[in-house]
Amino acid sequence: MKTVVLGFCLSLLVCSCAAPERSRRYVGAREAAPDIRVLLDEGRDHLRISSRGGFSVMASNGISVLESSGGNILKVSASPPNLNLRLEQGGGVATADGEVRVVPKSNAALTVNRVSYAGEMRLLLKPNGKLMLLNVLPLEAYLEGVLPHEIGNLGPDGFDALKSQAIAARTYALGKIDTRSSEGFDVYSSVLDQVYKGLNGRNKSASAAVSDTRGLVLDRDGKWVKAYYCACCGGHTSDIREVWPDREPADYLHGIPDHDARRRQAFCRENKYFRWRYSFSGRQLGEILRSTIPSELGIPQDEVGVLEDISIGKRTRSGRVVSISIHTSKGDFTVTGDKIRWVLVTDLRKRRILPSVMFRLDKMMERDRIAFISIVGGGNGHGVGMCQNGAIAMSRKGYTYKMILEHYYPGCSVVRAY
Repeated sequence: MKTVVLGFCLSLLVCSCAAPERSRRYVGAREAAPDIRVLLDEGRDHLRISSRGGFSVMASNGISVLESSGGNILKVSASPPNLNLRLEQGGGVATADGEVRVVPKSNAALTVNRVSYAGEMRLLLKPNGKLMLLNVLPLEAYLEGVLPHEIGNLGPDGFDALKSQAIAARTYALGKIDTRSSEGFDVYSSVLDQVYKGLNGRNKSASAAVSDTRGLVLDRDGKWVKAYYCACCGGHTSDIREVWPDREPADYLHGIPDHDARRRQAFCRENKYFRWRYSFSGRQLGEILRSTIPSELGIPQDEVGVLEDISIGKRTRSGRVVSISIHTSKGDFTVTGDKIRWVLVTDLRKRRILPSVMFRLDKMMERDRIAFISIVGGGNGHGVGMCQNGAIAMSRKGYTYKMILEHYYPGCSVVRAY
């Protein structure tokens, strides 16, 4: 469930996946789904776009500057303040000084980096001279490219979990369309917002779940719900105030026990991340912290020192760690909230973060320094909102999508936005 640029004027703004905050008047049921602008790439000097069905390359004034009948490759390169455009077969060449649209013919797919996409592509230059690539397509088509990568390809008994995911993802995306309207794009294509991989991985079940819930969103008092979700909550969802204290709270995101009221067994208990353990020597963890403390806390590496001890401060009522204290030969460092996961990475080379902040520390000390440590915990993700693996288990137990959503977003309603 981690912006950037308006035209050529705004500088890069890094933004986390904040959910919608302002009220929106629902449009009539006869209105079409809006388009959404998905940021696919923003750091390259050149890109290649192809389509078997052909495409038109349109300048910002709406005039076609290049035409491909199919099987051709468009090469786009940055040459500030211009975009250089060239068809690799056929010799067509053009230059543009504003946004460029690549519009497929006959609804053909466009392919970038071996991934195929519905809709059109838009390209422009960022102030740093790098290319910014957007996929613009109808919201419902976008959701078909999200569900397979956010919750997986579930069998028939998981269909209501898929519908729950479709409604949560749609609500999240509509809020982003509202709140990022001036930033040049609406959503990232990664975990910074929702994982989206175009036409790759689409399946009939996910597409059917999107179709069956078309236009349905989560509402609370006329506002978009902050439809956060995570992979596995570990048996209790998180309170948003304790995970992200800088974000606006919501009474439906205060954290709940995630279990059957009668049997009191966690819905997500079958997930491999329900409980986990990562172990390190003191030297291994020290090497990790010498890399992550500077990057996450903005402290020079030579001021980190040698790891001596690490301890847990306050916990939430769901058992999640609010803060940790890291004691080194050069001082103490305090890390709070979800940032703990980026400091206690489990694989430094692959930058794999700690699955969650629901953990304890089992330590062996030698001469007042950590000799060996195990981080023993549960859950995967921030824990706020819907637990995806819990939703899957609920669906397989016979809960409907409305029951699932009411469980994870108590007091909220499913309404039709279009």
